[in-house]
Amino acid sequence: MAEFSYEILAAILVLVFILALCFEYLWLYILSRKNEETDLQMGEINARIHSMLESFLYSPTPASREAELDALFEYIGEDAFKKNETVVQFIQLMRISADLPEEKQASLGQLYDRLDPIPFYAERLEKGNRYEKSYAVRRLADFMAREKIGDIRPLLEDKHADLVYNAAMALSELGDEESVVTFAKKCESNHLYSHRVLLELLQAYSGDRVQMVRRLYESCNDYIRATAVKAYTGDRLEALAGLYMDGMDSRDGNLKIACVKALAQFGDPQYEHTMAVALNDKNWIVRLAAVSGLEKIGTPTALEALVHATQDEEWWVRSAAARAIVQIDEDLVYVEKVLGGYDKYAADAVKNALYKQVKMNGGALQ
Repeated sequence: MAEFSYEILAAILVLVFILALCFEYLWLYILSRKNEETDLQMGEINARIHSMLESFLYSPTPASREAELDALFEYIGEDAFKKNETVVQFIQLMRISADLPEEKQASLGQLYDRLDPIPFYAERLEKGNRYEKSYAVRRLADFMAREKIGDIRPLLEDKHADLVYNAAMALSELGDEESVVTFAKKCESNHLYSHRVLLELLQAYSGDRVQMVRRLYESCNDYIRATAVKAYTGDRLEALAGLYMDGMDSRDGNLKIACVKALAQFGDPQYEHTMAVALNDKNWIVRLAAVSGLEKIGTPTALEALVHATQDEEWWVRSAAARAIVQIDEDLVYVEKVLGGYDKYAADAVKNALYKQVKMNGGALQ
């Protein structure tokens, strides 16, 4: 009897398990269907707004444009999702507005006035949850709402990393120097924010970048300093050349590499000696960056230094130096000097660079 009862109990448990599993699958199916319906509905709204915006922009007369605009805002009504979608599409149009005729640019100004997006997102910044606030601050930055900087700043002290990140990005886009420096100092010891996040933050900064680098140099550690230099290397900020020169003497390898790379970007003969000295650095990445700088300078003295670099003990440096010589030595004077020398490895590096150049140019050396 006891054995029979255990069998029944086991069967009941199996049945309950199967029913629970079926219920879970059914629930997941229902959620999936609801998500599909939501996505479909959102897609339809997106397409409808896109169509109405096109009708508005390409209406032939002021009266017809006004009518199309009225129809659009009647469709939007009090629906926050529809308004947000319209704002997003408006931002996309603004990014290509320089290519539009003046008449359509004026129409976009008319649309902006009716949308009045800053109060819309300011309300969500004040009353929304953290996800809504994260989104709102980025939209406020899109519209350069600098008057809202004071409302966004307190979010840097929030406990949620995602909200702090979005607030910091918005403040950077709005050119708020103090807030960017504050966030950068957080990154010195807070590993929730990666090197990539800090680079992104600095590259979004719309204020005086020279002043920003100097502020970070004054108040932050070498890690932040190096990141600031890397963020703006492509900007070729000549006002910071002296700072880069000082950084090349740093004991921090990361900062030294960043400063050599930044100085190399100028391609200015006045830094030729500095680049030649860097070719003797013990760090091969510094030497590699110096090769890049000498290639951009391209003077006979720089070419002589590059010939020396083809004898470097590190393959990457030899290869880069050989490629640089082949690129800028049109008369092949320095190419022949390396090929006729006694350093087999230097000659092999130049031969390899010549082979690649010929192959890239379809059999011709250019």
